[in-house]
Amino acid sequence: MALTKVDKTLLETTGVADATTYLRGDGAWTAIASGGFDDLVSFTSTQSYTIPASITKQVFIVTGSGGGAGGSSGGYFASAGSAGGTVIKKLALAAGSVIQITVGIAGTGGATTANGVDGGDVTVATTSGTSFATLTGPGGMRGMYNERPNAQTVPSGGDINLAGGYAGSYYGVGGSSYWGGGGSGGFNDTAARDALVPGSGGGGSMTGGSTSFVGADGAVGIVVIHLYK
Repeated sequence: MALTKVDKTLLETTGVADATTYLRGDGAWTAIASGGFDDLVSFTSTQSYTIPASITKQVFIVTGSGGGAGGSSGGYFASAGSAGGTVIKKLALAAGSVIQITVGIAGTGGATTANGVDGGDVTVATTSGTSFATLTGPGGMRGMYNERPNAQTVPSGGDINLAGGYAGSYYGVGGSSYWGGGGSGGFNDTAARDALVPGSGGGGSMTGGSTSFVGADGAVGIVVIHLYK
């Protein structure tokens, strides 16, 4: 036999039964707690941000900008740019707290026979309200003309710290960031591609004969904030 609706006035309970409460096992009507994931926001340019009302916890993902590849010429290779590092940090900033987000430039590719440009750091710092140590996603290292790129910077200060992908190949794909792979490499007189994924490195290239290529650009970094009530 199917159950029918119970008249709540016949139950031996305490509290108020309405759309905002639930019945606990001990017979008490209790307010339904709010909470959990609410929203996420992302930033790829320098600006300030105010923690919204009712938000009590946040998870920050901060990724540095990717490095640009070196330029290539006359049968010489150019190494790809490396990716920016990522820090992931859980915080509990009070609503109304203001933070400053600073996004460093994406590394540009080098001119013919020149090295690329390092990607800029991406930082998140306190302006007002709840204070915390500055979070820094280090920028990726530049690709080099006819050399391997320099070693990557390993980030610190997060609950999780991830170095950006190192572009070790002479003319390969740019370094992968937390968000995905870098620009494709160029070989046999084919131009390398600029990075598209946030924080990834520009692709390296190798030329033959008298052909020359300008280095591929890295991609700008990003800050993503998961907001919880």
